[in-house]
Amino acid sequence: MDLVLSRELEILGSHGMQAHRYPAMLEMIRLGQLQPEKLLGPMISLEESVSALPHMNESRSPGITVINCLSGN
Repeated sequence: MDLVLSRELEILGSHGMQAHRYPAMLEMIRLGQLQPEKLLGPMISLEESVSALPHMNESRSPGITVINCLSGN
């Protein structure tokens, strides 16, 4: 962490949640109390990502763009 602080680096991400809390979270999803699908934005192909990646920081659409790298989908 000294290096992060001294170089004023930025860490992006999430610590996550404890594994013992997963069953309660999954139950909330099953009951419709949580809707994780709302976190997803458009799904684009790997080929489309070539032109989309340079502009992703400009996006104003809600959700995370998903790059589908599976062929045929």
